[in-house]
Amino acid sequence: MIFGDFKFIIFSIFIPLLIILFIISRRKVHKVLSIFTKNLNFLNDKNYKRISNLRVFSIIFMILAAASFVFALMQPKWGIIEQKIKTDNYMITIALDLSRSMDADDIWPSRLERAKLEIEKFIKNTDNLSVALVGFAGTSFIASPFTQDMETFTYILDNLNTKSVTLQGTRIADALVTAKNTFNINAVSKKSIILITDGEDHGGYFDEILKELNDMNITVYTVGIGTTQGTSISTDLGVREKTVISKRDDNTLKLIADSTHGKNYISENVSLENIFNDMKQDMDSVSSVKNNRSYKERFQIFLAISAGLIFLASIFNILTQIKIRETIKEKIIKEKIMNRKSEVRNY
Repeated sequence: MIFGDFKFIIFSIFIPLLIILFIISRRKVHKVLSIFTKNLNFLNDKNYKRISNLRVFSIIFMILAAASFVFALMQPKWGIIEQKIKTDNYMITIALDLSRSMDADDIWPSRLERAKLEIEKFIKNTDNLSVALVGFAGTSFIASPFTQDMETFTYILDNLNTKSVTLQGTRIADALVTAKNTFNINAVSKKSIILITDGEDHGGYFDEILKELNDMNITVYTVGIGTTQGTSISTDLGVREKTVISKRDDNTLKLIADSTHGKNYISENVSLENIFNDMKQDMDSVSSVKNNRSYKERFQIFLAISAGLIFLASIFNILTQIKIRETIKEKIIKEKIMNRKSEVRNY
């Protein structure tokens, strides 16, 4: 037997307290009755014994009912249940642009920070998700292989910035190659890459990688982050650092998405969270069946026992009240008879 919520055992301390209070109150009642009736042997009275026994049974049943209720709150479980559960798992690799242009603030607080915030929302709100993370700029690397540990994934994501890649620039083709390598080549399931970038590419040569992605049945969903107006950033791609205007390049992203049967999204007028939710509708999930072993909930038994004991306690309480009324009525009748006899003798 195991318990689903053991903390409710704390309520069990009230059960011995109830017993102690019952014993103390019983003694006080005996003391008061002995004074009131002026009869120290009233405990031997047949009617009192019946009333007392009924009252004791009522209290015992109430205490047992309280104990059963506390046991039910602790959610006892026993008996193993084996179930086959079908789950739909999404396998997604997120390729995140870490080039210096992602520090641009035409989207608040910056292109990169906004993307990271929306990625966190997405993974928290998506069930059965297995996700990998690729960072890229002038070169690319696997920041996280496929995982379902979202705490670790979030920690890695939070620590990525534009200084995580030494070689600056934006080589999207190289990022797609690295993202492709996160998948198992022999897997028959459909695979998805989410490419988040401002689209400014300095590498080109997409033909070969796009063909490989199609052959492996990998779909690329591109998310263009930034504005078409752009904003000024500093860059050191040339001989010396200079200021340039960084704009979102939709043409490159649309080419990649169309070539892999994916979709191109623009984050300027809609949140990335909404974009991700739309993507999820088009992504193929991997169905898997796993055996799930769990213990059967048994708290209903103790709730039923508790209800039954309360019912019995109520019946004994009603019988006690009836017996008290009968005893009082019998005593009144006896007193009237005694008074009548006394009047007759006096007469």
